[in-house]
Amino acid sequence: MTFRRLQTMPKHPTAKAVTIDRLVDDYGATFFREALARYITQLRHAEDPNPLHERALEILARDIHFPFRTLPVFHKIKWVSVDSRGHGDATVTLDSVHVRPQRRSGSGLLPRRSDTVLVNLGVNTEVVSAGIEALRVGQVRVVFSLPSKSLPLLFPPTVQVPSHLAYIEWFSPFALAPDRHHGLYKVSRSFLGGAKVASIVPLSKIVRSAHLLPNFGAVVPREWSSDTVLDDCDTFWLNSYLDRFTYCIFK
Repeated sequence: MTFRRLQTMPKHPTAKAVTIDRLVDDYGATFFREALARYITQLRHAEDPNPLHERALEILARDIHFPFRTLPVFHKIKWVSVDSRGHGDATVTLDSVHVRPQRRSGSGLLPRRSDTVLVNLGVNTEVVSAGIEALRVGQVRVVFSLPSKSLPLLFPPTVQVPSHLAYIEWFSPFALAPDRHHGLYKVSRSFLGGAKVASIVPLSKIVRSAHLLPNFGAVVPREWSSDTVLDDCDTFWLNSYLDRFTYCIFK
């Protein structure tokens, strides 16, 4: 069984010029500066004969200086149906992911929205055959592009820079097998030194949206809400029965 779909992005950003401070404060991308510096460093050295060790990557990333103050940001990713000739049909939306900042409304704040996704970290682009070991759940905090004028200042001309990037906070890798009672896989937030683990990946690595079910336990805390549960809850179950595509990946 094949699932033909095409990831699409709007021609123009939702917000043309968002400061990095706003990405941190309003979008919740806490370690955006550090993650972007690491990504730029990794891309610069992607063709090196010897991969960068973690320590060397950290040292080189400290010397990265951004030749911009703002970034264009997108608030939606969409997947559309693809016909037998490989043409996308923009009228048939199969899946979407929303990423919106918190914003003021009257005297209060409207909460941000940061959807969860499945990310393919492997080399096989055929997700169903790649296996779950190549997949990871993440929460998307920011979708953005690097300004075209900054690219020659950041990368050598041989480097192909993705047109869209995503700042993602990670959940734990999948276990070798699902829970034996209901067949769902358990995931939890990934932390390092008490901080959420986050990185930047090409948007093309995002496979689809992911539906996480909170592991409520015996009693659901009253203070939890749909807006905050991803931060309030420690562990989740991935809903592998969301649709046929997801079911075939995790069956």
